[in-house]
Amino acid sequence: MGDEAIRPTTASINPLMADLKPRRTAAPNDYCDFCLGDAVKNKKTNKPELLISCADCGRSGHPTCLQFTPSLTGVVLQYRWQCIECKSCGICGTSDNDDQLLFCDDGDRGFHMFCLNPPMQQPPEGRWSCKLCLRSQ
Repeated sequence: MGDEAIRPTTASINPLMADLKPRRTAAPNDYCDFCLGDAVKNKKTNKPELLISCADCGRSGHPTCLQFTPSLTGVVLQYRWQCIECKSCGICGTSDNDDQLLFCDDGDRGFHMFCLNPPMQQPPEGRWSCKLCLRSQ
């Protein structure tokens, strides 16, 4: 099985997605895709900094290179984070209709506007937080 591990996904929590198979977590890259530094040295700040890795493809980035706040970094370390290239809807699990995906400003999760309850017709102006993040505040 190598470095991959099976993690629970939305499918294991949401009964509407029960037919989806659990996803494997990709082996993380040991360098930042933005500055090409590693956990020992962020090449932009010349300081050590942890790497956050996409669960789907393994691409990694320093929180400062990803422009994540300390609060956002704390949140994304608690779940199966996806990079912008792999981001899928936290409700239906697909990345179809990516022009309809909203990204939570407090947790960086993606959601289709039409999957939300109630659905949104237009993206909100300014900041937007998903129900998961609003509940945890």
